[in-house]
Amino acid sequence: MIVRSAAELTSGTKPFERWVRLPNKPGERLQGMSRAAIYNLIQSGRIKTANIRTPGKLTGVRLIWEQSIVDFIEKHVEIGGAA
Repeated sequence: MIVRSAAELTSGTKPFERWVRLPNKPGERLQGMSRAAIYNLIQSGRIKTANIRTPGKLTGVRLIWEQSIVDFIEKHVEIGGAA
């Protein structure tokens, strides 16, 4: 088993290369996206996530690899003005 420090898990080589929690409060956003929009991306397999929970428990903590959301947004960049 590989054990990593919190600093290793939350920092990377890119500005958004870290694990972050889903937005929790109404109106909160992650990279401009709502919790519902992020769950749609999770269900479609378009972003990288981890669900951390204790064995036997029904709930846990859903973490998002923030760079995967940035990468998803980058795939949809439009150059120039839209008419």
